[in-house]
Amino acid sequence: MAGTLAQSLRKRLAQYDGRATTILGEIEAEFGGGTDYLRSLIDLAADPDGNTADGATWLLKAAIEAGTAIELDQVDALFAQLPQVRSWPAQLHLCQSVRYLPISTSSAAGLADWLKPLLNHERPFLRAWSLDALGRLAREHPKYDARFGIALQAAEQDTAASVRARARNLGRGA
Repeated sequence: MAGTLAQSLRKRLAQYDGRATTILGEIEAEFGGGTDYLRSLIDLAADPDGNTADGATWLLKAAIEAGTAIELDQVDALFAQLPQVRSWPAQLHLCQSVRYLPISTSSAAGLADWLKPLLNHERPFLRAWSLDALGRLAREHPKYDARFGIALQAAEQDTAASVRARARNLGRGA
């Protein structure tokens, strides 16, 4: 059943131009809350079509931020796809979502590895939010404290004010 929903979502996401989020709100109203909705969005998070992945991760982030429960096995499935997520907006949405997700021990190393190059990404917001995600990972799995501390120090010296601000907030325990 999730495959059918994913196909329907993919067709609707094909209409998304990567900018106008009105269509995403329509998709959310049409499909949101269904039993396989999150699973289908997770399946589409690493879609080779950037706009599909961007839209799916935007919808996933919106659902999670709104309090939709996500199971640990769903989070593990999402994190298993991280290396295939190539679009920077999709990467950003996922980094912004990490603060709401449980992180299993089995997924922690993969998440940490995926975040490492994003900490130096050319896009400042992606640098800032990958730092936020690494901080969340370190809070849940203290073995990543040292890695987070090094990244936090580097971010405090970043050329972008948004990255420095996120670093200051995280340094205060935000």
